Amino acid sequence: MNRESSLAEQLQYGDRKAIEKVYTLYKAEFLVYASRFSVSEEDAVDIYQDSMVSLYENIRSGKLTSFTSSVKTYLFAIGKYKIYNSLKVKTTTEDLSDYEFLLKEENDDSFLVQEENIEKVKIAYQQLGDKCREVLKLFYYENRSIEEIKDRLDYTSKDVVKSQKSRCIKQLKEILLKIK
Repeated sequence: MNRESSLAEQLQYGDRKAIEKVYTLYKAEFLVYASRFSVSEEDAVDIYQDSMVSLYENIRSGKLTSFTSSVKTYLFAIGKYKIYNSLKVKTTTEDLSDYEFLLKEENDDSFLVQEENIEKVKIAYQQLGDKCREVLKLFYYENRSIEEIKDRLDYTSKDVVKSQKSRCIKQLKEILLKIK
């Protein structure tokens, strides 16, 4: 019996040491995997822990009675689903409040501070890739809807546009933090 099938069998019998072993065995690899989805390390750790809980609950509840794939594949599939849900939630809750400093009024007392921030945003914006600049320009400056951006830039779905916009905003924030 190989290590993977032995581990699967131990998990099905509710062996706590097997749960701990799976947790430590695949954690580092999962964090590398999650980083490909533009997920912060902190979020990736949370998602991994949630995935482990789901794995354990699926076994304990009888929902999972046998593995048709490896434990790792099953765990990563749960994790991938949770990553997608996490990204989906973030893109649907994204709002302009993070960028209120872009909206200035001439008679505002903090005009100079806001002017300084606008210059930083302009510099950061220029450092983004062409796709990101185009998506952000269409959404924030031309007030185009997600649907219009999807059609104009030939994206496959609105969700892809939302994810792209979210990644671009994240990149913009990271660049802004470096500018200070």
